[in-house]
Amino acid sequence: MTANKYPEAQKMILFVTRAPFSEEEKARLEEMLTANGMTDESTDAVHQALLNLPKEAFKDDWQRAKFMMDFGNVLKQWQMTLGSKKFRHNK
Repeated sequence: MTANKYPEAQKMILFVTRAPFSEEEKARLEEMLTANGMTDESTDAVHQALLNLPKEAFKDDWQRAKFMMDFGNVLKQWQMTLGSKKFRHNK
């Protein structure tokens, strides 16, 4: 259902499932993204959850940096999609 209604949210849900969150945190974030799609509140919640993870949750600093970059890429794609919808595409 989410894939049809919120395609950007599906990418964020895949990111959440790969990240080393606790099972409860994963369920909470997935529920929020499924219900609301990508919003500023949901992306802030995922970002805060990612920042609050202890260093021990990651294999090393490189893995932590990779998850931060992956989150940034998904966020930028969503922002670009929102921005492109504001332009008129006339010939």
